[in-house]
Amino acid sequence: MSENVVEIDIALPPKGSAGMGGALPYRRPRAEVRFSLENGDVRSGWVPPRVARLYEKALPDLPCTYRSAMDALMELESRVCFTALTEMQSRREHSSHEVRSKLQQHGFRVTSIDAAIERALDLKFLDDARFMASFIDERLRRGWGRRKIELELKRRGVDPRALPGYPEAFFSAEDDAERARQLLQRKSVPETRAFEKLVRHLVGKGFSFDVAARAARERIDDDA
Repeated sequence: MSENVVEIDIALPPKGSAGMGGALPYRRPRAEVRFSLENGDVRSGWVPPRVARLYEKALPDLPCTYRSAMDALMELESRVCFTALTEMQSRREHSSHEVRSKLQQHGFRVTSIDAAIERALDLKFLDDARFMASFIDERLRRGWGRRKIELELKRRGVDPRALPGYPEAFFSAEDDAERARQLLQRKSVPETRAFEKLVRHLVGKGFSFDVAARAARERIDDDA
């Protein structure tokens, strides 16, 4: 039975079409690449539209074997997957978990994603420790407390306890207290239940109750 491909058709998703959702992670619409064989069979491969467009511009010479046509498509997807990863990192630091999730949403295969992440880690272009250190530093400048930072890092698939020197190298009681005081200096003291509301505000920012309570008392005393 002949496995030679005699025609390749590209079907891009309609503009504005919705991706997969529901119980599955959201995934953008993918393009279908159809391979028509000499024996009349039609086989399909599904790839991100970006991959399909590039493949359409450099289709293999026909006729060719189905294996070689598919291999060329998968090799192109792997290259585009790594390019998409580097583009993400050029915009801002990501964790490995974030990168994997976003590439899955774009419709890349697991094997392409695994290879792209492994290469990026080897090149130190992707580094979870660097991501966490940068994330903590930036969120501290925003006035976040330790608890909120830790929760957000865990949501992004990384554990700050893996950082050398954590938490002492990143947090101190004095710095927490000063950040809490600075946050409350930008807030007016409520007329009713001031202590409760100020404490709740700081706890919501990730500060411990003790730090929040001290800062709230100081702010109320200053206002008085």
